[in-house]
Amino acid sequence: MAKVLVVGSGFGGLSAAARLAKLRHHVTVLERAVEPGGLLLGTSVGDERWAAGPESVTLPGVFRDLFRKSGRPMDALIAISPAGPRHHVLPARWPRGTAVIDLPFGTRGAQHDAVAQALGRDPWSPWVDQLADPWNELRRTVLESAHPHDSPVPDLMGSDRSLQRVARGLRDPRLRRLAADLPGVTAAAPGVLAVWHYVERNFGRWRFDGGSAGLAAALLTRLRERKVTIETGVDVARAVDAGVELADGSVREADVVVWAAGSDPAAPGGSTRTRTFLRLGGATLPDDLVVHGRAVVRGWRSGEDGWVLEAPTGADPLELLARHGRDVRSAVTWQHTVAAPPTSDALPRPARSPGPGRWLVGAAAVPGASLEVTGMGTAALAAHLGAAPR
Repeated sequence: MAKVLVVGSGFGGLSAAARLAKLRHHVTVLERAVEPGGLLLGTSVGDERWAAGPESVTLPGVFRDLFRKSGRPMDALIAISPAGPRHHVLPARWPRGTAVIDLPFGTRGAQHDAVAQALGRDPWSPWVDQLADPWNELRRTVLESAHPHDSPVPDLMGSDRSLQRVARGLRDPRLRRLAADLPGVTAAAPGVLAVWHYVERNFGRWRFDGGSAGLAAALLTRLRERKVTIETGVDVARAVDAGVELADGSVREADVVVWAAGSDPAAPGGSTRTRTFLRLGGATLPDDLVVHGRAVVRGWRSGEDGWVLEAPTGADPLELLARHGRDVRSAVTWQHTVAAPPTSDALPRPARSPGPGRWLVGAAAVPGASLEVTGMGTAALAAHLGAAPR
């Protein structure tokens, strides 16, 4: 039985702990905050919690596999239901003009109808069709594999081309914007990441009952069932050869350290985007919104009257929305802006090792990693470490 210390109790930490505990390892989770859950509980602004992103996920099988292989089926603890469409505003110069597409998830036919209705034809569906093989290659060689120390970055089809270049396969500039504007990366990211359009179309997007906080509660229940120890209020400074060093200089020993605390402490930080938290009175925005202008604005609902808008640093997201026909400035009753979490354009390797006995998962491995990418990484890590002897 290996002694495992998991640093951080967001989705990466909780999912890694659940899987490794089921494999008979002795797992302890160390969390700096007073409450476990990390960003699953939202972003703290003052005394309030705000949704850290759109409250939906794709690849539901990742989450079903997590619960099944850590104990009982997911449905015993939490239910999921299909998410609604994403509202895309796609500006273009005359003669094409701005297009608005409420793009559904989960079926090719529904996406075909939505695009054809907005543009009069559907070049989008055949473009997405050809992403099936790159998706399977990315899944097998990167997302479902643990990457030990000094392992080379896989050379994938399209990894030497940017998203922007891959999007040129679409002649309509509005669809090129839709193809190249993915959350968490820029248009300069590896072109193989365009496969997420295929994934969302084929596997849908889903909402957990109770949102991300509901998922956190279900995972914490699973960890209690697996008798995982969670220690809160523990400030871990860094990983060391013997385990981890705490902020007070003491060392907690471990055979394996899984760092899931938001970012690799050895990596440089930084963000090129901001998040603006809004309360609106007498106006609404779509629950999941992307305005594909020169400066891309993403927005999502948080609670009954709250929205979060993410935009490039220095840009005013409300002005950008108004410029494209979504003017809610007069309805704003409160707003607050902070730097968005850092992201990375690198090929995502959601379970990777910076050295013997140490592993990075979640946003520590891939800044800005989605829940499904994180879940695939912790599954790969558990498979790599294997079960402890009986």
